[in-house]
Amino acid sequence: MDFPEKIPITRVEEYHTSHIGLYEGDKQFWCYQTFVQDSEGLAEGASWEKYRREYVVLFLFDQEGNLEKAQWEFAGTTDFIQFDTEAKIEEMTSRLRGVTFGDIEIKPFKVEIDGYQFGLIPNQEAEMIELQPGSTIAFSEPWDGEYYT
Repeated sequence: MDFPEKIPITRVEEYHTSHIGLYEGDKQFWCYQTFVQDSEGLAEGASWEKYRREYVVLFLFDQEGNLEKAQWEFAGTTDFIQFDTEAKIEEMTSRLRGVTFGDIEIKPFKVEIDGYQFGLIPNQEAEMIELQPGSTIAFSEPWDGEYYT
């Protein structure tokens, strides 16, 4: 399958894309909470909460949709969150100048954070572009900005 060069992403308030938009006029951003389920060493019957790593990530893109920078905070494991993740999202986005929340259009990308792949990563088999890790949301044809959970 041929994936589009850029993916439009619709802002949905109070959901996965509530903190997307523009800053500094024409640059784009996306800030959200996500997790990595680190199952290595997870014994049968063990508490999964000790192995789920929680993150707040902020991706910054140029006006063409190219990833320029990734910032993140490791919040701890699900059984021991070290800070209020919603407050951290607000803090990280408030550091940006001239924020306007709204739809964005960005190129697929991936970055490594703590040894895990994060980003909008094409999945040929599923014919979707998935937000990783965890593929919490995914984009597919007709590539109109709506996403699937």
